[in-house]
Amino acid sequence: MLPVQQMILFARVVDAGSFAAAAKGLGQTRAAVSKQIAALEERIGAQLLNRTTRSMHLTEIGAEFYARCARIAEEAEEAERAVASLQGAPRGLLRISAPLTFGRRYLAPLVAPFLEAHPDIAIDLVLDDEPPDIARDGFDVGIRIAPRPDSQLTAHRLADSPHVVCGTPDYFERAGVPATPEDLRDHRCLLYASLPTPRLWRFRDGKSVRVSGPFTVNHGESLRQAAVDGLGVAYLPRFIVGDDLEAGRLRSVLEDHATSQQKVFAVMPRNRNLTPKVRAFVEMLEAHFHPAPPWERSGGAARGPRAARGKTPRARARKKAS
Repeated sequence: MLPVQQMILFARVVDAGSFAAAAKGLGQTRAAVSKQIAALEERIGAQLLNRTTRSMHLTEIGAEFYARCARIAEEAEEAERAVASLQGAPRGLLRISAPLTFGRRYLAPLVAPFLEAHPDIAIDLVLDDEPPDIARDGFDVGIRIAPRPDSQLTAHRLADSPHVVCGTPDYFERAGVPATPEDLRDHRCLLYASLPTPRLWRFRDGKSVRVSGPFTVNHGESLRQAAVDGLGVAYLPRFIVGDDLEAGRLRSVLEDHATSQQKVFAVMPRNRNLTPKVRAFVEMLEAHFHPAPPWERSGGAARGPRAARGKTPRARARKKAS
């Protein structure tokens, strides 16, 4: 009789795409996973995987064997979830994925009180602006910031995350206040490299403006700091700059044009019952972000005079020419 645990492990390796990814998701070493797969191949007398230093592919026998192992793994997971859901008390390892700046600001401070309330849970929090595959990479919960949730995932909406165009009061005093998105072409714009088109800023009603500037970075917190230092204008989520707006370090402009479509979701693999540990964490998030998220609780960001009252570089040029 074949060892069921090795069959399930084989399915996990194929799903993850590599020994290293499977080992990370299972909390094992790569060497231990490789050794067990080799033992399984020896036991059935056939090679299941073609391995090179850079890739891994199923053999013909491996593909046929995987289909059966995947069903066994799915049934084992379903049985485990059913038992866990009946046990009541939240327990076990909770793996969470979140964007870097959001996770550092809004999730990391929640870890201590959550673990204090649930001493039988351990948390593995992974912060990365490149979102992983929640199911494939073994995460229980992920935070996604997007206009709409991924249809392949179960999503709980936590908050809205509008964007703001902002800069320091001193910068706008020197450079003028943009009255329309097109005026941004005359400004020093700070660019977020992780966007598909960093130099193309999109606004409501489908309008977009191509901008340029002296600084590009792939980290939201660093972009915020550049704006606070007066380097130029940034287009950032309010959850990053809400405190700066409230304190007057930054001023928002073009508020009638900036997009408000982004939302914050807690997402989980679809078709999975919520285990007590996941349910407890999601309920804690909902309580923390409702009825208003932390970046909106101080009564709204500090607002300067309406942009139309400011003078843009173009407006000053027209006045001088006349």
